[in-house]
Amino acid sequence: MRLLFLAILGACCLTACIVAGVGNEVPESSICVSLTTQRLPVSRIRTYTIKEGPVRAVIFITRRGLKVCADPEDKWVKAAVKSIDRKSNTRRDRIELSPTRTQQSTQTAVSLS
Repeated sequence: MRLLFLAILGACCLTACIVAGVGNEVPESSICVSLTTQRLPVSRIRTYTIKEGPVRAVIFITRRGLKVCADPEDKWVKAAVKSIDRKSNTRRDRIELSPTRTQQSTQTAVSLS
């Protein structure tokens, strides 16, 4: 009985691993079909990615997590990308330049005589 239970459990695990791999061939979901013509306020943009494909686009990811595709040749898109890059570099510089505190030892030295 125990052997049958282990065989069924093993078959279930194998099936779960096989099913988890199915669907990985599906193309990436962030492919742009159309491009927006409306300007997006830079304050609402968290980050961006640049996609090359059937439609070349900059994909802005808003603070709410929405993905908005825009034409990388538009002036406002170029300005937004520069602004986001500038903000991320400033943030990175601030983190790297902040002084590190030295940790004080909580252990006391014991000398053996």
